[in-house]
Amino acid sequence: MYKKFFTLALLLSMITGVFAQTASITGKVVDADTDRALPSVTVKVGTQQTLTDETGKYLISGLTPGEIVVEFSVTGFSNHVRQFTIAEGENVLDVIAMDPDFNTEIQMSGLSEISISSDGDDDSKGQYISGLLSSSNDVFVSVASYTFGGAYFRMRGYDNDLNSTYLGGSPISDVETGRTTWALWGGLNDATRTKVSVSGLAPADFTFGNLGSATNIITRASQHRIQTKLTYSSSNRSYTNRLMLTHSTGMMHNNWAVTLSASRRWGNGGYVEGTYYDAYAWFLGIERKLNGNHSIGLTVFDAPVRRGQQGGSTQEAYDLTGTNYYNPNWGYQDGKVRNARERIMNQPVVMFNHYWDISSTTKINTVVSYLFGETGTTALNWYNAADPRPDYYRYLPSYFPSSGTNPNGQYYDPEVAAALTDKWKNDVNTRQVNWDRLYQINYLANLDGKQGRYMIEHRHNDQNQLNLSSYINHEVNDRVKINGGIELTSNIGNYYKTVEDLLGADYWVDIDQFAERDFPGNDTTIQNDLNDPNRVLGVGDKFGYEYDLHQQNANIWAVANFSTLKLDYYFGGQFSYTSFWREGFMRNGRYPDNSYGEGEKHNFADYGLKAGATYKITGRHFVEANAVLMSRAPSMRNSYLSARVRDAVVPDIQSEQIAGGELSYHLRTPAVKGRITLYYTLFKHQSEVNSYYHDSLRTFVNQSIYNISKVHQGLEVGAEIKLTSVFSVIAAANVGNYRYTNRPSAVITVENRSRPDIEGTIYNKYFYVSGTPQLAASAGLKYAGPGFLFMDVNVNYFDNIYLDFNPERRTPRAISNIGPGDPLIGEITRQEKLPSAVTVDASIGKSFRLMRKYYLNLNLSVSNILDNQQLITGGYEQNRFDFADKNIDKFPPKYYYYYGRTYFLNIGFRF
Repeated sequence: MYKKFFTLALLLSMITGVFAQTASITGKVVDADTDRALPSVTVKVGTQQTLTDETGKYLISGLTPGEIVVEFSVTGFSNHVRQFTIAEGENVLDVIAMDPDFNTEIQMSGLSEISISSDGDDDSKGQYISGLLSSSNDVFVSVASYTFGGAYFRMRGYDNDLNSTYLGGSPISDVETGRTTWALWGGLNDATRTKVSVSGLAPADFTFGNLGSATNIITRASQHRIQTKLTYSSSNRSYTNRLMLTHSTGMMHNNWAVTLSASRRWGNGGYVEGTYYDAYAWFLGIERKLNGNHSIGLTVFDAPVRRGQQGGSTQEAYDLTGTNYYNPNWGYQDGKVRNARERIMNQPVVMFNHYWDISSTTKINTVVSYLFGETGTTALNWYNAADPRPDYYRYLPSYFPSSGTNPNGQYYDPEVAAALTDKWKNDVNTRQVNWDRLYQINYLANLDGKQGRYMIEHRHNDQNQLNLSSYINHEVNDRVKINGGIELTSNIGNYYKTVEDLLGADYWVDIDQFAERDFPGNDTTIQNDLNDPNRVLGVGDKFGYEYDLHQQNANIWAVANFSTLKLDYYFGGQFSYTSFWREGFMRNGRYPDNSYGEGEKHNFADYGLKAGATYKITGRHFVEANAVLMSRAPSMRNSYLSARVRDAVVPDIQSEQIAGGELSYHLRTPAVKGRITLYYTLFKHQSEVNSYYHDSLRTFVNQSIYNISKVHQGLEVGAEIKLTSVFSVIAAANVGNYRYTNRPSAVITVENRSRPDIEGTIYNKYFYVSGTPQLAASAGLKYAGPGFLFMDVNVNYFDNIYLDFNPERRTPRAISNIGPGDPLIGEITRQEKLPSAVTVDASIGKSFRLMRKYYLNLNLSVSNILDNQQLITGGYEQNRFDFADKNIDKFPPKYYYYYGRTYFLNIGFRF
């Protein structure tokens, strides 16, 4: 296949060579302050781009002779735009001196820390990492990254797994979910800010690409800017203090290059009460230049973190506490804040790179990386006891209406609701976790010789991932470039629970309380591990479940790029093979024959085909079109029905099918740059697995939804207009339409096996994809004046935000026994649209030059200046539903709100 690919590419190169007489440009980029060479600067002409090397030099070939506009961009410096007139052959351009712009640094440092408010076990879900990692030389991408980020805007509505992230050329995405967890390098902003990125379907030099974006964070020490930098930051967002030190030598005369970075982030309370933060990070990058053709590099980094998480809650709880940022996860213990939901992560990464410049036209980058360590989340667990969560629906005043009966049909004194309302408002132990009460109940159990009633469990998700990646960039001539590579990944994820804290109890017993209730007297079914039944647990012991998920993946890809006078075009392909399986280490009593040992292997062969072209109307006007047709293996997260207790996958498991395209118009002039893009993507055969407590079945269930189809279509617009030498107007907007296009199948499996599986259809056709504004717009004014003074202000608008819906409410069973035309049907099945909102952001920065070689940078950004606290960024309907009485208010939805007024202050000293 690939022999034919390269033969066709060479044939096309000869054909284009007959008709095309193109031009190339070369030059150098330096720091305007120090006159030092600037590595890793993105140099872009139209849709073609490259990076400067460690000497600041660059080369772009295949250009049309005549007038061109060249853009130079790198984080920490103002974008530089120059117009040139070039002739056929090689053109040597003037040296470009770029001015520092520390406002971009504060934007990346500040907004990148917002995306941690999820109360789930997966940090990566819903993150807007694609925006944070994308190149800043595109106006729309820049606005989507920094300005839309706080509203959890996802470009084109794509989830995180449709954005590929590489570190030093090695894939870094989580194998189980396909998503990128940016917290792996959190706090290492200076060491990881240098990157090359493409958005959408555009081709990249280091990968076949993805639908949303493809980003390679450059870890090569010689490509890092020469500097020593000390930074202190203060904020009221997730952490309150940050201290960071970075030193980069560049390539020294002894052919060594070193980058060192370390940081500390901490805070006893962020914007949301109870969300404390304790994090460290360190980075070491070493490169040795062996000779003119070979260099080797070693990169090691780690970012351990422990932080208290935010939990979403109902509007009733927010109203009772007087704040839309009420957090039910914490309470006071001995006068100190304690959060039951902590995120604990410590996953070091080691990488070894070999850089081989075979010639000036052929380069190979090979990297071996290994990720290991632990990550997990703590949570409350209880046995034969009342729910300890303060916002549990039975503990809210709405459970006791002013007259009549409560949702369970029980009569009561109407004054109960009023008394409970008063306690919610005035008693912290009512509205927060009552740790003292949990200890007291456990002490009473100890007196009776019984197991504990409450404890803290630690849900581990420990990954061990080995990657080998190698790619080649080969220029056949100045009109044809071929990129190709291979990626091999082997991953073992170890999943288990341990006892984190017994909360004063003497012991815990490893049995399933729901099976104990439904199968009284059956000592086999209740066991979580028949190989070690009725095991008595202490702190640190494993319990509940333990299993490994194995995945092995091989991917080979190639893309050929062609340039002619008026047309640039490319085509490429990839083939991948994925195999995954489960290995259980506990023999579960509900599934004794299907839980222990290695399970069935699931194998998938997938393909990808992409092509595109750019028509150069002039050196300032371009029309670009890209298309892709591909399949990809399902993620393990959405494949197993309940990996905790058995080896079983969703029905009709198969690869996801994707077809998409985009059509763009680009304008590039010294005064105006902009892009308008139409995009369309169709997804088929997706699957999703949800686990939750089922109120009617009174046990935990796993709901598998499969054969899901969706469409993502819309319009992106971004433009920057230079009004004067110091003022610019920046505007961007996205108008999207992301919907489900079919009625998928579903099956509910009861985890304690007390009921047979429940199959059905989900009636969610034409429902909206949730979790992101489908309409987002921003307009701003930017000032970049003399003396390194920077200011900007933006007005932003968000709309068409939809709540994540409960699939079971869109089934015939949910509306059974309701008469035709009853308005209750609409109330049960309708998807909730969240309110629109306007926010205003601003920032100011000033740089001072001291004694000619020292620089002091001061930056302040303020988000949501108007303190709008009514913008709901997302949330979800509870999966529990009142099937008996059809009362949709019994389990109301839970919401997350956009932060009110927040700030980020950055003080940097560089020399």
